[in-house]
Amino acid sequence: MNIILDIDGTICFDGRHIDKRIIERLSSLHNIGHRIIFASARPIRDLLPVLPTQFHEFTLIGGNGSIISENNHIQTLATISNEDFALIKEVIEQYNLSYIIDDDWNYAAEVATTNTIYQHLDPHRLAQKLSMNDIQSPIKTILLNINQDNFKDIATYLATNGKQLELINHSNELNIDITAKHINKYFAITHILGTNPTYIAFGNDHNDIKMLNHAQAAYFINNSTMSTSLFENEELITFVDANINSVCKVLDSLMSR
Repeated sequence: MNIILDIDGTICFDGRHIDKRIIERLSSLHNIGHRIIFASARPIRDLLPVLPTQFHEFTLIGGNGSIISENNHIQTLATISNEDFALIKEVIEQYNLSYIIDDDWNYAAEVATTNTIYQHLDPHRLAQKLSMNDIQSPIKTILLNINQDNFKDIATYLATNGKQLELINHSNELNIDITAKHINKYFAITHILGTNPTYIAFGNDHNDIKMLNHAQAAYFINNSTMSTSLFENEELITFVDANINSVCKVLDSLMSR
């Protein structure tokens, strides 16, 4: 069975590491023949420091599906077009926004050190920090800490004027994730596993919805800030408490599948 897991808020609860009890269970599932795939909003660069070394050669989905890594080989699936990237930079400058812009490995960023996402940004100094204009092939942009009064206007402007943009609006966090059109974790899964893939999925956020909606079995790690109305069929989703013991209990139940 293919078992696909989001990272932050799903199996990683401190933003820095995965508890050894979860690691042990994932290793056991791998050893009995299940394929473990990690799927994160983080780029591959920032995903690696969270994963134990033995998982680095596993299939990794990063940047909300814009990039993958298999056997330590990174492949970009889609980039934001030059025209749309110019639009994003225009919005950043007009509203004086904080941001993180990723290419396949390096990044540009203007973000407060107090922001939680800053703690996840290239913590092992694996990449180069570039200027925004030096990013040539952007795979993902995050607009951060948007003023609440401007949030709806910015989201609407990008959705209306972007030619080929995919937006995930985190209105509760006042952030917007941006990738190329139709890019999401499920898109990356079909690239890896083929059309109509069979898999079990774990997730906890807006960027996991399509992945969970297409799963044979879906486990949603409870996120009190997100409406579950986004699920196509809520009855097919198993809701799991957001703690290590509850996640371990589900992983144990998969041992016999």
